[in-house]
Amino acid sequence: MEPIRSFDELSVGQEFRFGTMAMPLDEVLDFARRWDPQPFHTDEARARESPYGGLIASGIHTLAAAFGHMLRTGFVEQVSMGGTGLEVRWPAPVRPGDEIAVSGRVEELTPSRSRPDRGAVKVRYTGTRVSDGAVVIEITATHIFKR
Repeated sequence: MEPIRSFDELSVGQEFRFGTMAMPLDEVLDFARRWDPQPFHTDEARARESPYGGLIASGIHTLAAAFGHMLRTGFVEQVSMGGTGLEVRWPAPVRPGDEIAVSGRVEELTPSRSRPDRGAVKVRYTGTRVSDGAVVIEITATHIFKR
């Protein structure tokens, strides 16, 4: 993927494909045990009795994995000055072993009035389970990019 070099090279509606990421069982269990120790994330027997009918990845893990996957592509490496917020939805659970395709779409571009060297970029990231096309995560992130 070609990295973004400037806020000014983006346009509303522009789309990006970041490839796929896996959610292996050992990582699902390790993350959940450390950061989200709910039984449907950590205990296979108790998870079978949950409304999910089996283990699912923590939504926080799915968020971190998808965002980290996007960052590792180098997409924003040259322009990122951080961000101002995230909105997250988890429309469907992620199960151990799922492969997730990650994409992004530029929703808004707002040049800074007080700091002309930067602008705010709102991007909607989507994670889609490859096996059935179900959307498993939607992240709307507001980035600050250099101009």
